[in-house]
Amino acid sequence: MKYKSVIGFLLVVAVVASLWFISKYKDTYQEEVLFTISFKNIPNDLTLNSNAQQIELPVEIRASGFTLIWEKLFGHRAVLDFKENTYSRSDSLFFNFSKSIKKIKRSKAFAYEILSADDLEIPLKFERFKSKRVPLINKVELEYTQNYLAIKKPYFNRDSVTITGNDDKINSLKEILVSQESKLIINDSLTTLEIDLKGLNVDLNYVPQRVLLTVEAAQMTEGKIQVPVQLINVPSSYNVKVIPDNVQVVFSTAVSNFNKVNEKDFNVLLDYNLIKDLNIAATPNITTSNDAIVSYRMNPKQVQVLTIK
Repeated sequence: MKYKSVIGFLLVVAVVASLWFISKYKDTYQEEVLFTISFKNIPNDLTLNSNAQQIELPVEIRASGFTLIWEKLFGHRAVLDFKENTYSRSDSLFFNFSKSIKKIKRSKAFAYEILSADDLEIPLKFERFKSKRVPLINKVELEYTQNYLAIKKPYFNRDSVTITGNDDKINSLKEILVSQESKLIINDSLTTLEIDLKGLNVDLNYVPQRVLLTVEAAQMTEGKIQVPVQLINVPSSYNVKVIPDNVQVVFSTAVSNFNKVNEKDFNVLLDYNLIKDLNIAATPNITTSNDAIVSYRMNPKQVQVLTIK
């Protein structure tokens, strides 16, 4: 019986204390608290000294008692946009929290109202690094499979990036060789690879930091066509015979373009002005006017030229 009485008494005390706590801290209070200010979106060519990375200063706020207790436990912190909340003068940087209050109120980032802060101009010590724009050079090793071949040179989504960092390194760097440890397997008509440039040199900052490499390819097939050998610049008094007078042209093209290739796309020319003997083996010159043809070769490579004066 006595145990139940004690329990009942403790429950009454707990309820009364809770009601007192709620009635006391539900009201709004105005109080000066210590704020810790840090910055985001700091330019890549600039680094703040340790004392400027976090700034502590008194700020007057209005909030409920519950909010104040929470902020006391976890601290008052504000992360401000660097470009919007700092200003320069004579190549020096400054921050004044009182000038940022209106922006903070508009953002509604806090569950309480910021009333005021000392109109104090705080100098921010920093170091500025050199920046320059350098071209990207692709050094990613490619492995084409399933008869795929490139139909154009692999390319990045941008031809250059801005780098920032140690002045000596920046001065010596003329281009960025972009590579990775493993080969990029090409087994489709379109292959892309996102590359984090920070992995190439952690001491440098890159804008943008990520670039996209694109490889356009097509699945290839091989075909064969008989093409006549055209003999040019033959003197009218000569009787010249070419053996064979047709050669086989072996060509490679994308599967989708195979039916667009015919013998008229090739010219096999033999210039008699280049023939030095009456009976000699010569290599004709072969050209194509069809951009769909990726590669080609002639079989046989040489023909026999017989001349009768």
